[in-house]
Amino acid sequence: MGAEEREALVKAAILAPSMHNTQPWLFRFRGHEVEVYRDPKRELRAEDPHGRLTMIGVGAAIFNLRVAAAELGYETSTHLVPDAAPTVPVREESWGLPTLAARIVLSREKASSDLGTSRELAALYRFLPRRRTNRNPFFDRPIPPQVKEELQRVAMEEGASLEWVEDETRIRWLHELALDAEISEADEPERLVERQMWVGGERDDSGIPARSLGPRPADPSAAVRDLAVDPSDRLREAAEFERQPTLAVLSTQGDEPQDWLRAGQALQRVWLVATSHEVAMSLVNQPVEHADLRWLVRDPLAGWSEPQVVLRLGYGPEVPPTPRRPVAEFILPDATVDEARITESGDERED
Repeated sequence: MGAEEREALVKAAILAPSMHNTQPWLFRFRGHEVEVYRDPKRELRAEDPHGRLTMIGVGAAIFNLRVAAAELGYETSTHLVPDAAPTVPVREESWGLPTLAARIVLSREKASSDLGTSRELAALYRFLPRRRTNRNPFFDRPIPPQVKEELQRVAMEEGASLEWVEDETRIRWLHELALDAEISEADEPERLVERQMWVGGERDDSGIPARSLGPRPADPSAAVRDLAVDPSDRLREAAEFERQPTLAVLSTQGDEPQDWLRAGQALQRVWLVATSHEVAMSLVNQPVEHADLRWLVRDPLAGWSEPQVVLRLGYGPEVPPTPRRPVAEFILPDATVDEARITESGDERED
């Protein structure tokens, strides 16, 4: 694999979403194999102490890499590494050490049964730079049933489920959980201090700039998240948001690091397919970021599942992209990672 193809793969991968646009991923190439690492130096220790949301972002980057590989004519085999993230906060002495999350093997030999999937992934390539988080009010236009069904299908193909929240009582319940989360954060100043490091103002290569925050909701109970912390950002223009939002919950059956990586791949595939239909999306993740509220996001009438992400979907105006760091900053040379200390246990499993 040449340098141009390597750069194309990483350039595509880093367009993935991540919490507060921290871009917590690194890549290393070994011939036709790509190793994907989580970068603890860019994780949110207060808002995401167990690394779950970081791993969802890493999973989204993995999916982007698969899309770019399909565009380049490669078939991919993705091997998720067991225990790819700690289930307790990382020890101080090991903080900052890249941790292997997945290996992606690229091959030019395509099985006939995989041709359809490869073409479907390659068709999403042109939508990578168009996928944005849209925090603006959405238009009064319903999403067609066939689009909803397609988004459910692609989530399922990535090992997750997408549940449309259509009951008004449950929509109100999710609103209340989001408000409860925001109230609880007022007693957790470390979260707000950390958020201020990444959100608002002018941002050159990472984080969420003020221009991407969208208007603040005139109604505090609106189904949109206002991430602003800085007083100047909190005083930006207000707007009315949709009274009957279209919400969906992305879930997995398990809640281990591999499940988080699968959730990230499913999230990004849903997002890119939605983008191909001109459907905008943002996250309403306040409840799932708090352990004491997250279990309440589950549908009590459905089977057991682990909610990973809450989505708000609709049709909205164009929004600017968030910044990205230079591609070279994401590529690990062989000498950078001390393989004897990389966190990895158990056998690899094909996903």
